[in-house]
Amino acid sequence: MAFPVPSHLPQRATPQDVTSKVLSTMDEATNKSLTASLAKSWLEELDATIQSTKERIRDRIHADLPQFERQLQTSISVQTRLRTLSTEVDSLNHSLHDSESGLVPSLVKALTAHSTLAQKATNARIKHEALSHLSHCRKAFSSLDTLVHNGDLPEAVKSCARVEQLLKDAPRALVQSEVYLDFKRKFNATKARAEEQLSDAYSRCVLVSPHELTIAQSVQVRQSERTLSLSEILSSSSPASLDNHLNTLRRDITIHYIDIILTQPMSVVENGFKLTCFPSPPNEEIIGSRIDNLSQTLQFLYVHLFAHLPETKRTAFLQSLCKPVVSSVLNNILISNLPSSFARLPSFLKLVTDTVAFEKTCVIGLLGNDSADCPIKDWADGVGGHYERQRRVHILENSRTKILEPDNFSNSFYTEVEVVQATSEPEVVPVQEEVVEDAWVLDEDNSSASVKVNDDGWGFEEDAGSAKKSEDGWGFDDEADGDSSDKIDDGWGFDDTAEESAEPTADGSSTKLETNGHEPEPESDDAWGLDDEATADEAPPEGEANWDDPWGERISVPVDSAGPPPALSVKSPPKVATRLEKLANKGKKSLNENSPMNSPSIATPFSPNVSSSPAISSPSFNTKAALPSHTSIPSAASKLPDKRPPDLSFSPPKETFLVSSRMKDIVALVQETLREGRELSDSRLLSTLESSSSSGTTLYQTAASILDLYRALYPVVFSGILQSIEGPIRFSNNCLYLGTEIETIGKDLHGSNVEAIKGRLGECEKAFKLLGESWYGDAIEKQRQLVDNILTEGTQGFVSTGDQDRYDGCENAMNQVLQEIRRISQKWKDLLTKSKYYTALGSVTDAVLCRVLQDVLALGDIPELESHRLSELCRILLALEGLFNEDPEKPSFVVAYVPSWLKFSYLSELLEASLADITYLFEEGALVDFEVEELARLVRALFADTALRANTINKILSGHPSPS
Repeated sequence: MAFPVPSHLPQRATPQDVTSKVLSTMDEATNKSLTASLAKSWLEELDATIQSTKERIRDRIHADLPQFERQLQTSISVQTRLRTLSTEVDSLNHSLHDSESGLVPSLVKALTAHSTLAQKATNARIKHEALSHLSHCRKAFSSLDTLVHNGDLPEAVKSCARVEQLLKDAPRALVQSEVYLDFKRKFNATKARAEEQLSDAYSRCVLVSPHELTIAQSVQVRQSERTLSLSEILSSSSPASLDNHLNTLRRDITIHYIDIILTQPMSVVENGFKLTCFPSPPNEEIIGSRIDNLSQTLQFLYVHLFAHLPETKRTAFLQSLCKPVVSSVLNNILISNLPSSFARLPSFLKLVTDTVAFEKTCVIGLLGNDSADCPIKDWADGVGGHYERQRRVHILENSRTKILEPDNFSNSFYTEVEVVQATSEPEVVPVQEEVVEDAWVLDEDNSSASVKVNDDGWGFEEDAGSAKKSEDGWGFDDEADGDSSDKIDDGWGFDDTAEESAEPTADGSSTKLETNGHEPEPESDDAWGLDDEATADEAPPEGEANWDDPWGERISVPVDSAGPPPALSVKSPPKVATRLEKLANKGKKSLNENSPMNSPSIATPFSPNVSSSPAISSPSFNTKAALPSHTSIPSAASKLPDKRPPDLSFSPPKETFLVSSRMKDIVALVQETLREGRELSDSRLLSTLESSSSSGTTLYQTAASILDLYRALYPVVFSGILQSIEGPIRFSNNCLYLGTEIETIGKDLHGSNVEAIKGRLGECEKAFKLLGESWYGDAIEKQRQLVDNILTEGTQGFVSTGDQDRYDGCENAMNQVLQEIRRISQKWKDLLTKSKYYTALGSVTDAVLCRVLQDVLALGDIPELESHRLSELCRILLALEGLFNEDPEKPSFVVAYVPSWLKFSYLSELLEASLADITYLFEEGALVDFEVEELARLVRALFADTALRANTINKILSGHPSPS
């Protein structure tokens, strides 16, 4: 049963003809629907269709009956002619293919007989040709075999060529025959025997051993009486065999003679046809003799061997020796013997001249190399550059080894630097009398005569005055009290000084200090001494002169002073802190343009975050620069006899800093390199070989490359050391020392072609000085950040110090900062110059004080307990003052290096002061270091909101009092 087509698929088109319709209907019928009547209907339908078709055919014929009849007759005619043609074709086929009388079988028989006859004739002809060729081959081979047996090898080689040609011309029918193959095998064996005898003859003629070279001109063939010459042997050898012999010969000559003669001391002896090489003592050898030995060897080979080579091989073989000879001369004679010092250069240049002559004579003249291709001559033309480049590599390798040596901090030395100071000397040298110093040496005294002095280490000067003010330990003016039991020690431990009047001279009149054409400037009554218009009636205190020179290089001029002043009375009200004012005044007076002596600027570290300090002397790292002399002033204990000027000695102030001994080695390498370059440039040794006049330039530039190498390698290789406290300072010192030495070296360079290297050395000098200052500044900034982080994390802004735990944390942080700064001081003290050491230490200290000032002044409310505790915390850092004092008998110079010291000192007292004390200090101008907003904020934080506090704040906000 057919598979039913789903309804959703496209259905077959309805058939158009009757047969298709009937078949479709029959296909749709099923077993149930198929009946006899249905089948009868189908038959009837088919019969009707057939009848209908017949009727249409008949109608169509009758519609055009004449045409139909004409076509019918034509079809009958065609059938008749077809039958006639078929009969004729059958007859013709019988005539051609009949086995008895047919044409084709007769023709095939005749052709077959002809083909057989032709094949027999061809076979006879080919056989005749093969036999004839074999006969010729047999005769030629017999002759060849006789020649080989008799040792006539040159003739045998020619005969081999004829036989070989016969074999090549053999008929095709003979090539695959057994007799031909057997004959060919016998010929190859005979030919091989002839070549073997030639090779044996060559081997006995040309003997190449490591130390002996023998070339016979003739040799007897083995097992014969024939003697062959070397020319016959070489010309008779086959091309392949000769090429093999020549390749072996070239290899042996290159290894056993060219390379050995040029690399080892040898003596060459020629004896007839034998050349022998004997090792020579190396101590007695002259390098130039190796060139002579090689030349003699090549001459021997050319005369006894190369001249006998066939023309077709001689030129190519001789030129093939040129490259090994030239390469060996360059590598083993010239490049390997480049001198390591200038003293050996003249003898080397003679050797270069000899090698150039060798190339012209042997390589070009003997071996036939192209005259335009002269590698040795080209190398010799640039021998100066080769020498300098080789020296550059050697020098830089030695420098690299020296730079990469592990640091040995014990292998160091101190170098001196002169301190550059701006000096202005008075014209008259006054004679002063002895003075008694107080504890701070801040007392003002009256000078009895004028004195000529240089600026001290800081360049600060005080104006002359007629009387001294009484000061207590904190700088407050004291009211005189005769009772010594009322004396109290101040918080700083300063001895109190007494008032004294001007001491008259011998003629009863007071003496004024003479200056360089200027009247002494008066000391202002304000706290900072900024009033330049006031009249002066006080002399500069001797103690301050000592304080200005922290290294003890200037000693105070002695003057008489009165006894100690009365101590501060407990009942006396607080006064202006004149002593602290004077310390601040000393830092500011250098800015006064009307001062009779101006001070130089401080050498600030190379860091934008490092606070600048008051003017101090800065070290100059030019140890050869001429500097102004510095006055040596007698001590306070000495007296000047007969009122005459003292015997003043002048010497430039100097400081020292620690430098690695490795720097001396680097400087020595630079100097030696420059010296060698100058010697090479001045000697003109290379003028005959080089057209360029720039000899020595590469060595000059190598000197700068040594410095570049150190600058590039050290920070990378020793980065671990540079992370320590003292590592950057050591590197900074090394760089500054190198910069100074480079500057000195550059000034000593003279000549016609040193401008370029002087420029390079100038760049290196600037780079090293900049690098030194940068590492110095970075080291300071790193420690500033360290102590600042300790305070920031430990104190947390000094908030809630009334809580004991918070106070303990702040106290630990302050002590930790104190210990850290002391540790920094111990690490840096022996490394830096004094001025840079105190500048660096002062910058770190100032960072701590500024952080404490900023945090304390930012507090919005400070209860009484917290104010006392904050004051105690501040006093912890006052111990840092001891780091800025070298002589316990003299005052410290902390103010000069720590700009915030006075402000910080006042802060510790203001935290416990009353409103009246603060008001008085403000009115007297003692708090000018504070901004008015800072003071107002501090007063609000310390005191309750009262009318008195409001009045005090309003007075403060109105601005600092004007100097009177």
